[in-house]
Amino acid sequence: MSKTVISVLFFLLSSVISLSALAYETTLTIEGQDTSGQHIAVTLTRAQLEQLPQTTLTTHLPWVKGQAEFKGVKLTTLLDSFKIKPSQITMSALNDYSASASWQHIEKYEPIIAIEKNNQYLKIRDYGPYWLVFSIDQYPELSQRKNLAKMVWQLETIKAE
Repeated sequence: MSKTVISVLFFLLSSVISLSALAYETTLTIEGQDTSGQHIAVTLTRAQLEQLPQTTLTTHLPWVKGQAEFKGVKLTTLLDSFKIKPSQITMSALNDYSASASWQHIEKYEPIIAIEKNNQYLKIRDYGPYWLVFSIDQYPELSQRKNLAKMVWQLETIKAE
C-alpha cells in the first residue's frame, strides 16, 4: 500500500475511535421508592446532573495531593428532586465496590456527588466520572476508615432503601 492510502486509513480509523470515545456517556442510576410508595428507577447523564443545583466543596482527601475543590450536586438535593426519603443508601461503583450509609449520616454531613475536581471533569482513571465526596476539613471525624469507605468513587448506582 502507498503511504497516502495508509495515511488516509489511519486518519479514518483515528476519527472513528475518537467519535466512539465521545459517544460514550457515563451515567448514574438511582433506584428507590418515592414518598408515595412509587418505585423510581432513573438513569441520569452528566448533563442532567448538572441541571440540578450545584455545590462546591473544598477539602483535603487522603487520595488527593493537597486541598481540592469539588463541584457537584448534594446527594440530598438529588434524592429530594425525586421525592426519595430513604433510611439507608447503598452506593455501588463501576468495579462492583459498594458501601452503605444511613440517611441520618447523609443529612448530617451533606456529601456531594462530585462531577468536577479543580474545574476539570472527573475521569474514570481519576476517581470519576462521579465521586461521593464528604468534607474532611469541615468534619474531621470523617477521616476515620469507616467513614472514608463511604466515599465511593467511580459511582454508578445509588439504591435508596
